Amino acid sequence: MTTGEILVIAAAAAVFIIINIIMWSIIAKKERKANGSGASRSKMTSVPLSEVSAAAAAAGFELMENTVIVHTDDVISD
Repeated sequence: MTTGEILVIAAAAAVFIIINIIMWSIIAKKERKANGSGASRSKMTSVPLSEVSAAAAAAGFELMENTVIVHTDDVISD
């Protein structure tokens, strides 16, 4: 690659980064404004498994297994 090509790639990367910073700044400002103006934000609530199972059964679903996925850096070795 020539020096000119490298400079063009570097300039394109810099423009991309600047545009992303501006875009996410605008998004963050809109989110702050929406949250500060009394807009209700959905919060996760804990629902008992029996209620979930009953609702699933009423909808025709059958719970086959209960799986919980947890992220960890531990490695399982054999």
